[in-house]
Amino acid sequence: MPIQVFPPIQAAQKGYFPEVVAVNAMYTHGIGVIVSTKSRLGGYGKAVAMRLLSTPHGMPYSKIVIIVDEFVDPFNLPQVMWALTTRVRPSKDVILIPWAPGMPLDPSSEPAGMHTKLIIDATTPVAPDVGRETELLDVPVKTDYWTNYLKNTVRNMGGR
Repeated sequence: MPIQVFPPIQAAQKGYFPEVVAVNAMYTHGIGVIVSTKSRLGGYGKAVAMRLLSTPHGMPYSKIVIIVDEFVDPFNLPQVMWALTTRVRPSKDVILIPWAPGMPLDPSSEPAGMHTKLIIDATTPVAPDVGRETELLDVPVKTDYWTNYLKNTVRNMGGR
């Protein structure tokens, strides 16, 4: 996994949650954050996110926090999307925190400096929570071949 880009957030997390593997806070100065962590118990991803939102940087800056499993690279957006689409149960894993402090410079804050924070727990459920097992898959063999084949076929048909 790449070295994380925002050491203060990861350092703040590691002190309380040593299972945190990496933090990607590259997007708009940490307004969007993706955290990779190993889960110890049910709801652990949510606890990691709430801790992040209570740090000196996370409280005013971070608005959208996505938590993924330790084997998901938070810098690899296809892997993050895989976690979002195979792990998230909207009724259980999406949390809105209204009227939270935010960045006045963020044009979506209303009023300036106030946000609704969003936590998305895209980790594998751990006991006592339950969930189905899925695994991260590699790109299928010959994907490049078939992608080029289909592009050439469409091009030869006149772009239809």
